Amino acid sequence: MYIEFDGQQLAVGTDVPEMREFLADAYSAMLVPVQREGVGRLEFVRRGSGFEVRGGRERELAAPLRFLFESIRAEVLYCFITARRDLMWMHAGAAERAGRAVIFAGPSGNGKSTMVTLLCELGWRFLSDDIAPIRMNADEVLPFPESPRRRIHPGEVFPPERLALLDRESVVIEAELIREEAAPIGGIVFPVFRGGATAGLERVTAGEAALKLIRDCTNFADHKAAAVARAAALAQTIPVYELTYSSGRDAQALLNSRL
Repeated sequence: MYIEFDGQQLAVGTDVPEMREFLADAYSAMLVPVQREGVGRLEFVRRGSGFEVRGGRERELAAPLRFLFESIRAEVLYCFITARRDLMWMHAGAAERAGRAVIFAGPSGNGKSTMVTLLCELGWRFLSDDIAPIRMNADEVLPFPESPRRRIHPGEVFPPERLALLDRESVVIEAELIREEAAPIGGIVFPVFRGGATAGLERVTAGEAALKLIRDCTNFADHKAAAVARAAALAQTIPVYELTYSSGRDAQALLNSRL
């Protein structure tokens, strides 16, 4: 199958029916019938009791298949990031309304996927779940609409090493709510889950925002000083907020009314 991002296609193959089913579901909005401008080939094949990755980072995956889905997504993403080093790839989700995108950035476990998918329930359009590719020469985010999978949060703060143990649920986004074109960035939000907190949205200073954006740039090494300059420019020209919340529904209502 061929997964397309920004007009370029990654060929992905597997001899494992369950893995093919997962890939078809995870990239349903990004699949195209042919490869016109290829960026490489990635294969997942059985090897003994585990799996071998050919292409990408060329490694073996030893866990049972049901525990490897996030690793598979990471391999696909790695191939696109490597092929498109011209972009600034942020650890973030993004949704758009009225022609402007809001990016939700930050470490795992704070609710990026939750915020994006809850806003899509209210008619916002889906751009991405966990990665936001930003042009280095424009305040613009490109769509990377892999199917969102959000953690089922237990309602309490979890240490990072336990986040991977939380179950995830797939969220279906209707086709008409998936944006296919790049969108100008209208705001950046850093969600922070705090048990018992009332939902609140506060502006972040430009300096603090720039530091957070640099922290969440997954390919900082590709740009270095240019990434610092880009993060500073974004922080100075785009409104940046910190969202504290304990209830996803309360945060949904707040974001929908304020942004």
